[in-house]
Amino acid sequence: MEVIVELLSTYVRILVVEILFLSVFYWVGWPVCKAITFGRYPNSLALSNGKNRDAMVSLVSVIVSLGIFLCFIY
Repeated sequence: MEVIVELLSTYVRILVVEILFLSVFYWVGWPVCKAITFGRYPNSLALSNGKNRDAMVSLVSVIVSLGIFLCFIY
């Protein structure tokens, strides 16, 4: 029973992280990346050349969001 609960909690956690990180943060980070690179990156929504562009854009969004949050705190 403990294994089932642990497995279920792991799947729920992964699903929440995937939805939050790759969906919400992608659409927040996309205009930021476009503004910083003057419209060159990301050039499409699809993955190209084996690069994981959506994770990079999401990471930029997390960094920008944390920066904005810290600016409002201090």
